[in-house]
Amino acid sequence: MAAIIQTSAGTYSVRWRAEGKHRAKTFKTKSEARNFLRLLEDEGLAAASSLTFLEAIDIYEKEVTPTKRTQRQELFKLNKLRKLEFANRLLRDIHPADIERYVNQRKITPSLKTGGMISDSTIIKDVNLISSIFRHAIKLGLAKVNPCRDIDNRPREPEHRERVASDHELEMIKQASGWDGKSVPRNSTQTVAAAFIFACRTGMRLGEIIQLEEAWIDDRVIRLPKEATKTEAARDVAMPTEALIILNLVRAKGNAPRIFGLAPETASAIWRKIRNRAGLGPVTDSEGRLIKEGLNFHDSRATFSTWAASPNPKTGAPRLDVLALARQTGHKNLAMLQRYYRPSAEDIAKRLDE
Repeated sequence: MAAIIQTSAGTYSVRWRAEGKHRAKTFKTKSEARNFLRLLEDEGLAAASSLTFLEAIDIYEKEVTPTKRTQRQELFKLNKLRKLEFANRLLRDIHPADIERYVNQRKITPSLKTGGMISDSTIIKDVNLISSIFRHAIKLGLAKVNPCRDIDNRPREPEHRERVASDHELEMIKQASGWDGKSVPRNSTQTVAAAFIFACRTGMRLGEIIQLEEAWIDDRVIRLPKEATKTEAARDVAMPTEALIILNLVRAKGNAPRIFGLAPETASAIWRKIRNRAGLGPVTDSEGRLIKEGLNFHDSRATFSTWAASPNPKTGAPRLDVLALARQTGHKNLAMLQRYYRPSAEDIAKRLDE
């Protein structure tokens, strides 16, 4: 199969396979590209693709992955997909049954991070990546069918999390890291604990905190450039007094250019160690059923949102209205913001008696 793709430069690229290799030729006009495509068809070079899944990964890695903000993580996942049982098979010979076998195998594979089974959400992400590789191959005219569309054992999307960090749990995080919350963090472990509590007080994401630079700070406001946000939209984050105190303590470490001086992978690994040391991992019963979710770093966003949307004891009104809260957290979809408002049943019961 062959396809015509318009490039970002406005030219037209004809892509096809010949002699087992992926090839391309670029033309200034679409008319020239069509004429060349007809020539390929006349010579029988635009026949059904003999592209393997491994080769499709290579194409996807070169053309799609570099456009993503999460390209580092995706490169790691693509390398794992290269080891799949069907990696060397032709795309046309990969069927839904192959994807289902892969899913079933993943369901019984231990997680290197948690020691338990790999989560459904991780499996869903893996299948979605395989599906994206097939979709890109179809777009290029190098495949006809996406086998991921017809699998029956795709895991369900996980239920929305209900976890937030209580004030007592924040103290447990401090104790587990050896940080008192009043002095300059001495090491990476204490800095990660400070970053988590800072996130609970501002609603910032870990990736945003890690990138934080001195130039972004304007008194009690952090001016995040669009390149540093997940949504690729600049936003201003207000800091309450406690957040500013924590930030100033970390600033005293003198890290440059990034204040917290942490790498994403390192911060995540350290966080899990602190969380587990504090005894805030998942709680299960005797039959392995989840009773209480473990505390994730990202739960800091929900912790902030729940606190900010809850009534101020002095006024009875929410600390932030919905629009102000969305502005602080960067949510454009209020339905998505609603997922981050997680009042406990105990708090709701108290408010019903007020």
